[in-house]
Amino acid sequence: MYVPAYPLPIMEIASFVKLNIPEVEIGIISIPVDYGLPLTQDGKEQIYRQLLQDLSKIKPSGIGISCTAIAQAEEVIHLCELIKEYDPNIFIFLGGYFPTIYYEEILSRTSAVDLIVIGEGEGPALKIIELLERGKDPINENIPNLAWKKEGQIHLTKKGIRFDLKKKALLNLKLLRYPGAYDILPYAFSRGCPYQCNFCMEQFMRPIRKEVPPEIVRKDLMNLSLQSNTHTLLVSDALFKSFDLFPFLRSLGMKVNFETRCDTLDPSVIPQIADTCGILALGFESASYNTLRRMNKVRDRSHYQKYISNTTAIFKEAVGNEIPIMIFMIAGYPEDTEEDLEQSLNFAKELSKNSGPGGHIFKIGECRAYPRTKTYQLALSSPDVICDDDGVFGQNVVRQPSKDLNFETVAAYMREIFNLSNNTSKLQKTLLNMMPLFRLPAHALRDDMIPDTCFSGNNREIFSVKGESLSAFRALVPRINEKYKKWMSGQRSTRSLPL
Repeated sequence: MYVPAYPLPIMEIASFVKLNIPEVEIGIISIPVDYGLPLTQDGKEQIYRQLLQDLSKIKPSGIGISCTAIAQAEEVIHLCELIKEYDPNIFIFLGGYFPTIYYEEILSRTSAVDLIVIGEGEGPALKIIELLERGKDPINENIPNLAWKKEGQIHLTKKGIRFDLKKKALLNLKLLRYPGAYDILPYAFSRGCPYQCNFCMEQFMRPIRKEVPPEIVRKDLMNLSLQSNTHTLLVSDALFKSFDLFPFLRSLGMKVNFETRCDTLDPSVIPQIADTCGILALGFESASYNTLRRMNKVRDRSHYQKYISNTTAIFKEAVGNEIPIMIFMIAGYPEDTEEDLEQSLNFAKELSKNSGPGGHIFKIGECRAYPRTKTYQLALSSPDVICDDDGVFGQNVVRQPSKDLNFETVAAYMREIFNLSNNTSKLQKTLLNMMPLFRLPAHALRDDMIPDTCFSGNNREIFSVKGESLSAFRALVPRINEKYKKWMSGQRSTRSLPL
């Protein structure tokens, strides 16, 4: 699911450090853009060799790595071990959702990670880099929100206060190696979410929502507009509400892609933002009251009725205003029955009766019960639920949501719901811009119809996502989609690269 966007979390941190220590030499490496996407094990090894060669020239005293997803975790550990093997003196620290929640497992798994930042990274990263610049050990018990391992014991510092967003630095694109290579500008207008849905990890990171001050937002977006060749803004928020900024965004010539909850977005806003909205995504998950209650998405029947009716109203407004709309759904949540899936299917059928040139897509996937989440606890407590217990580094797919509902039936509903999508030319164009590899099976990226110019080197083992190569690939996507159509509604595992 490559998105041609710069890595926002590490951009925020690096920009903050550079602002506060202007003399520090700091740069951001974005593996896909700087080196390419590996399609084979040999391709991955080539990329890492190039990375180590670059490190030999840069000679960094420290490397911070952002690990946001469980799917990245093992690869991040492998990368840390490669770097440590190359130069044991490089100080390696990790941050992001996965290290925040699973710091014990990481520190028990490898000795290549010197330090883990728990929660938001600006404050701790600044102090870590200040100490590195002075030639001192960054492991410091006076810095809040840190974890490390020493003599077999894991040590934690005290929990610090939330980062003050009034101190947020403006994003500095000059820290990127290829600042003009990104087609999408991700931006966070706020951090945190108060809803605490059972499958979401935001509650571990930032359970309270805080907004970036409007004056910082305006300066940031103005700078990004001036520094970048693209004007597609991807809102990276748990909950987006800043619709009052749309006139300003319109004046910058920006198209805005955003996701929000279907019970918080006011449908009456949609006509006012239609010309500026590139795509609207709704975190819907299910049409079943029982499923939504288990997910902690709705409080009671009254909330559920609003949830369903507001989703319908939003969908109709989006269709009427020709805005592409994406509905996120989860199939086979623990204790789901076939009746729950049937309710979601019937609701999707009703929505699909309202079709327009904007197009719509039901982005539905199988449920995964990740350790420490309430979804995982529900799966363990239900005797009829079977899931892949892969541990914190696995995928943990729910294979049997309930006694009489098997995975084959879940997959059949997923296919039927996904195939209710209305893939118009406007929707295709929007998805091509934002997610050029959307739903393609991994083996499709090595199809013979893709020209050699889309690859780095001569062996077609590294897919290039910069400039002309990505443009050439986008031109072929309609043909590739048609060829691999039957694969696009399949499990997420079909889209995992076999490295």
